Amino acid sequence: MNMKSINTIKSSHSLLVASALLMVLFLGACKDEDEINVGPPTIERVRNTDPASTDSSFTYATLGSTLAIIGNNLLGTQQVYLNDYPLGVNTAYVTNNTVIVTVGDSVPTVATSPDVPNTLRLVNKSGEAVIEFQTLPPAPQIIQVKNQYVSAGDELTLFGRYFFFIDTVYFPGENVYVTSGFEANAAGSMMKVKVPENLDFSNGQAIRVVTKSGGSATNRNTQIYAEKGMVADFDTNGALEWPWNWGWGISGDMIQPSQPGIAGLDGNFGGMNQAFPASYGWNNDKVINLTNYSGTQIFPEGEGYEPSAPAGSFDIRFEVAINTTQSIEGLEMQVWYPDSQGNELSYNIPMSNFIKATDGSWHTLSANMTQLTNGSTRLATYGQFLEGSYDDKGVNTKQLRLVVVNSTSNDIKAVLGVDNIRVVRAVQ
Repeated sequence: MNMKSINTIKSSHSLLVASALLMVLFLGACKDEDEINVGPPTIERVRNTDPASTDSSFTYATLGSTLAIIGNNLLGTQQVYLNDYPLGVNTAYVTNNTVIVTVGDSVPTVATSPDVPNTLRLVNKSGEAVIEFQTLPPAPQIIQVKNQYVSAGDELTLFGRYFFFIDTVYFPGENVYVTSGFEANAAGSMMKVKVPENLDFSNGQAIRVVTKSGGSATNRNTQIYAEKGMVADFDTNGALEWPWNWGWGISGDMIQPSQPGIAGLDGNFGGMNQAFPASYGWNNDKVINLTNYSGTQIFPEGEGYEPSAPAGSFDIRFEVAINTTQSIEGLEMQVWYPDSQGNELSYNIPMSNFIKATDGSWHTLSANMTQLTNGSTRLATYGQFLEGSYDDKGVNTKQLRLVVVNSTSNDIKAVLGVDNIRVVRAVQ
């Protein structure tokens, strides 16, 4: 036998051995799976993957969570579904008693599909197991407090996202919270709660909503009136006197506790009832120019209002109510302030960004002090705001003006109320 024949025999023998080994492995794998996966799967519980909490069990999870499904006959799991959405299964994280999966952000929740089945379903080749399981939306977000000028007993309305499974609403003060009586719409974008007693603003002025998914963040958009910083409430006399000695613009006759379709929040307010002129048209009956011509300070001073504080820490806020059947798109509230260098600083607030209903209910509008600009010029410190302006004879005055602006090409007929013009220390 020559060398070529010997090599051929060896090669053929090697191929036969390799093929036999592969067949044994294949049959062994099939046998192992058949022996282990003897019946349909069962789910005992769901827990998190923290080794320190192996005895835990829960019936809901938030998007982004990692779950350990505990049960029997789980080897060979083909798919896991949450609310009929496939999560995907990595066989490296599957044993006969455990399947580890991650709840992706695309899993449907009540926030995206109100009729979700709230189930977890695991499928292998022998059958499936289904348990009730809630997939929660993200933690709630407060985008806007409708009317920040509230007190105990008032109804507070919040606009935002993910107001589902509400547990607690926290108010300023130690142990000041509400755990029942909430109202929320089906979309989870609006909720109502009654303001409790014993508000205390010593350590803050923010509202916080806690749901099964977690707690909302606190920022300048989640605050209520902390009883500081009032400039003009149209009732209390001081550097400004009502209804006539406060500046110029609307008639003192329009400072009343009500206007057609608008009830006062707390006493009198400034009213306007007209067809607001198109294309930035002007009339004094849509102006509230708060002024003390003698130079007497009309802006808040003292603790929290230090002159050295950054202007960006302060907001100019006030409440507005509108009663109209027309669209208010294009209707703006201009906030105007003249600084000590002769610059007229201003910012136009699009009212439709804040006012959700034109039914005469009150909404809080807000502008950060640094949003008032003239080109690149803006206030740097609160002290610059306190200084006011000077005329050509060097006479100092303190002024702050609100003007309703109609940027559209058509008049907009409406009744409008303004109240509680104030400067708020929004950031400490």
